[in-house]
Amino acid sequence: MAINKARMAELRGKSVFPERSAAAEFRFRSQVICLNEFDIAQFEGIADLADFGRARSVISTIFHELTHWSDMVGTIWGRRHLRIVHSALGIVTSLKMAGMETQFWKMIALHDAERRLMFPRYYRVQEGAGKLGTPKDSIIDFSGGIEFDTLGRQNADRPILFVRFYGSGSFFIRQPFVVGALLETTAVWSEMKSGFEIAATLQNGAGVVENALIDAELRSLLEDPDLTIYTAPARMVSYFASISDYRLVYELAASLAYLCLNFREREFNKLRVPAIMHVWGRRNDAWKRNMDPAFAFAAICVNAGRWSAGSTVESWLDGGLKRSGLPSTAVIREAAIVAMTAEDDLPPSSWTLQGSYLLTAGLASAKARLQGADPSLTMSLAVAEGLPLPPIIDSNCEVGRLVFSTFDYEKWNPEEMFDVEYQLDGAVANMLSACR
Repeated sequence: MAINKARMAELRGKSVFPERSAAAEFRFRSQVICLNEFDIAQFEGIADLADFGRARSVISTIFHELTHWSDMVGTIWGRRHLRIVHSALGIVTSLKMAGMETQFWKMIALHDAERRLMFPRYYRVQEGAGKLGTPKDSIIDFSGGIEFDTLGRQNADRPILFVRFYGSGSFFIRQPFVVGALLETTAVWSEMKSGFEIAATLQNGAGVVENALIDAELRSLLEDPDLTIYTAPARMVSYFASISDYRLVYELAASLAYLCLNFREREFNKLRVPAIMHVWGRRNDAWKRNMDPAFAFAAICVNAGRWSAGSTVESWLDGGLKRSGLPSTAVIREAAIVAMTAEDDLPPSSWTLQGSYLLTAGLASAKARLQGADPSLTMSLAVAEGLPLPPIIDSNCEVGRLVFSTFDYEKWNPEEMFDVEYQLDGAVANMLSACR
């Protein structure tokens, strides 16, 4: 089996959620994972973690992208977004049928939902010269804005939370604090944990070297001013919790991010924001109505405050949740599973059966990741829990499978899903030219 190479080349780099690395990408519309720099021989058939040995980048990249997949099909936010995707997929093969014009708005609704994952470049401002330095030692605060609607007017129902970073000299960055940043944070944490697992299998000091390389990569990531759109959650945790240990920073940020991705409507309704956010008044209510996980992250991160001696990840989270008027992490995790289990089926279409199977697989991954505060998705967890992880497309557009996955490949076809994504891409672009 293989994906059409010409179509892949045409869509490559056009992902609605641009990755910080070109090594791989997760396609939010089709839920297809593409490895741009690795081929099947580097991962297919390998069942022992130690066999990846010196190839840490392979397994780390795979589980980075699998975390994006799991966050899409195995969190309350992701499954809500998946319904928007399937609403558009359901009409894409029937666009020329009489009367279908009344359904074209679904493609625009998808476009608007996707653009909010990261927001266009317009909303990010970078001024001055200098360096941001370490997150703990730089200055961070917030500001509020309002999204422009399709007519170029401000839409009070769609406020934007901006995070501002101040560096040395006159250096300044202001950017939207977005769901995409939470998704990148959980994926980076899985990538790191996968690297730690590889390092633990190495002998004769090689593991020490590998761990040092991971720490250096993490430092480079967190201190790069061009990547703050991805690293904002971790930088915020480092600043507000006053932590300089980057591993701990990422574990806390990823744990809080995953928790917020699993908030139900009632968590948003009960959320009590810190004093520094009171200035926005009714905009806070709009953020809650929009069920914005990034807004919830910011509020709880500030409320959680400084990390203290004797703290654990869960106690730090629980402290922030309590001061935010919310129940404990354990209660929220359990409620999320109950809510996902009780969801309605996807609306009927040509893609309902495949989408429904992804929701089943996603629920399995959610149950594994919600067992404790640590949301990382790694090979050891996948093997221990017998997780159904999807096929992966390699650099030659061939479909590869993870030997330890229990995924039912008869129930979800990546080639078909990629093909319908290709059709949807053209249809959305065409529709946008008609009304935007």
